[in-house]
Amino acid sequence: QAVKVGNTIYISGVAGRGPMDQAIDRVYRGLERTLQHYGATFENVVKENLYTTNMEEMIKHQQKRREFYKNDYPAASWVQISRLFVPDAVLEVEIIAVIKE
Repeated sequence: QAVKVGNTIYISGVAGRGPMDQAIDRVYRGLERTLQHYGATFENVVKENLYTTNMEEMIKHQQKRREFYKNDYPAASWVQISRLFVPDAVLEVEIIAVIKE
């Protein structure tokens, strides 16, 4: 799920199924748990890669994502793709965070 190298945490993609608003909530709660394991929060995230099968739904529900970042957003790339590794997933997000040691 995650690898820490020095003060950098690389968190593998977390996938979400179902309606987009619920998938966003599940994905970011999963990422939050991994960050907490390393003593970090979304304030430590410097890069986010987001993959979705439905960009319009992601944009429509992006406020849900904003609740986790609290207006302090990382550099991000959002990409629409035809499918994810988990066949019925609609969203997958991977992040990189930097913490002070």
